[in-house]
Amino acid sequence: MSTLLAFVGIVMSQAAPDSGPAFETHRVGTYRGESCGVGDFNNDGALDIVALPFLYLAPKFEPLKICDVEGEVDEEGKGYRWDFMNAPVDVDGDGLLDVVTCSWFGMKSEWLKNPGEAGGQWPRALIEENGNYECGELADIDGDGKAMEILPAVKQTSWYEAGVLPDGTRGMIVHEISPKEMDFGVGCGDVNGDGRPDILRPSAWFEAPADPRTGEWKEHPLAVGSLEEGKPNHTPQILVYDVNADGLADIVTSIAHDYGIFWYEHVKGEGEITWKRHQIDNTWSQAHSLALADINADGDLDLVCGKRFMAHNGGDPGEFEPLGVYWYQLDRSANPTWTKHIVTYDEGIGSGLNLVVSDLDADGDLDIIVTGKWGGPAWFENKLK
Repeated sequence: MSTLLAFVGIVMSQAAPDSGPAFETHRVGTYRGESCGVGDFNNDGALDIVALPFLYLAPKFEPLKICDVEGEVDEEGKGYRWDFMNAPVDVDGDGLLDVVTCSWFGMKSEWLKNPGEAGGQWPRALIEENGNYECGELADIDGDGKAMEILPAVKQTSWYEAGVLPDGTRGMIVHEISPKEMDFGVGCGDVNGDGRPDILRPSAWFEAPADPRTGEWKEHPLAVGSLEEGKPNHTPQILVYDVNADGLADIVTSIAHDYGIFWYEHVKGEGEITWKRHQIDNTWSQAHSLALADINADGDLDLVCGKRFMAHNGGDPGEFEPLGVYWYQLDRSANPTWTKHIVTYDEGIGSGLNLVVSDLDADGDLDIIVTGKWGGPAWFENKLK
């Protein structure tokens, strides 16, 4: 048994007969949190997992406590930890990845400074207090090809980047896009094909100006994330991708607290862009974390998503149906198809507010990392290569 596998629990996950790549399940931890991130936090060349209050350093992935997190979650998964984002960013420019976090109940966003070899607790610094934070995503908002900015899921629309604050210290700079309050759910991608990353909310998309830091973001109508077509509602991540290979950017998202995963076809015409909704799957609920990635290395981006556990302490449709994580193989064409494959099903593993797709073991294929109030994190090793 390898050094890595000797320290991490292993279970072979279920897979559909035609699934292509199989996944090996590694149970890394048992902490009942809902957010995770992946990055090289000690600069040893290997990717680590962060799921506050723990850092799991490769290759053994043993938990190292780096902070305290408020809140409680009981053995049934009821309750909340005050940690809803774990984004790896070098905030202070010292060459070490820090962690940007946020909290629904604390109603603020913060960053935790990586102390490096000194070790110990990671100091916290406030970014802003701006109401309830549901989550946040790394995104390439300035269009430099690197997803190093933060797109927080708050009622207003804003984005963060590391830089120098007015007082001369380094921290996270807050850029406001719109003060208008909107349903939760955020995304980033070039909607109109002008080469600039736009920002999406369930009820609007904001066209990026030439300078995303100082220019005005133009609001356009949108309506995604509801059982009722044409109405906006709460979504998780809003993903932008040309699903049907027609040269136009489409949208992929889900209903955060009900049944329904959809893609919205970009319909070209005069005036405002219109969207035609297509169902991907409606057989399971609480698809509250989504990502696009080429899981089977065929050149198309596939959809990865998982079922959130106890989002509202058991009050959501389908809450007590089996947990699972899935990937949907996309066949891009004029009539695209999505083929569902099981990564894990009814093994007590779902996902929380986000999931990460990354080549964690550096073997040339993409793995899946999740956590949730079922007790994680876990990572699914892609056995394609």
